[in-house]
Amino acid sequence: MMSRFPRLPRMLLVLLLLTIGPRFGWTALEQHEPNGVTRSESGLTLNNGKPWQTDAALRKGMEAIQRDIKEALPRIRSGALSNRQYVALAKKMHQHINQITKNCKLTPEADTQLHLVLSEVIQGADAMEAQMGQSSGAAMIVHALDLYGRHFDHVGWKPLAH
Repeated sequence: MMSRFPRLPRMLLVLLLLTIGPRFGWTALEQHEPNGVTRSESGLTLNNGKPWQTDAALRKGMEAIQRDIKEALPRIRSGALSNRQYVALAKKMHQHINQITKNCKLTPEADTQLHLVLSEVIQGADAMEAQMGQSSGAAMIVHALDLYGRHFDHVGWKPLAH
């Protein structure tokens, strides 16, 4: 199955975010702007202090990403996940992302915020697929899931233990 996000454009998106991020004040710490908006390290913001609305397709896709990562975490942490298993997990992440982008219908503002989360999932999956920094790639996905839970209204969402 071909990814909806071909490798070169995905890499360019990640590089673009890394390049322009500091220009917009996206750093490794949360920032409090004068208007009271809290901007996280990824540039995510809340919707006037409240989480962004979600839809069923987004919730289903994010739950699938979390389920697959959670299932693999014990083997990742112990170093027992093989290269082949990392690549298979990365492919699952890309499939979930493709389903989310195909079926999710959010407001343009919420969609912009979601893409910041999904770009981190994509970057993590790409690292796992490239077989370089695979455990760091998995950690990026766990971090993206945490950001999602803090910025999106998903009843029952529980962050993964780091």
